[in-house]
Parts: sequence; structure tokens; C-alpha cells
Amino acid sequence: MRWEYLVVERTLESGDLAKLGAEEWELVAVVSPAHFVLHYFFKREARA
Repeated sequence: MRWEYLVVERTLESGDLAKLGAEEWELVAVVSPAHFVLHYFFKREARA
């Protein structure tokens, strides 16, 4: 199985997360390297 990855470096609202979920992105981690900054890491099975 092959994966593709997406990193988002801005705060996401619940609607943003729902849209990404509908596109089959799975949230695997959220990191805060600085105050009030969030980095979201997503993965999904690679599309042919």
C-alpha cells in the first residue's frame, strides 16, 4: 500500500476538517511548534 501526505500549517475549523475527511484524508497528528500555530499532518492511500 502506498500513501500520500498533506501538511497544513494554519488553524483549521471543523468545516475544513470535514472537507478533508470527505476527500479521504486521515488526520494522524497535530503539532504546535509555537504558540497559536498548529501543524496538521494527514495521510491517505495514494491514488493511481
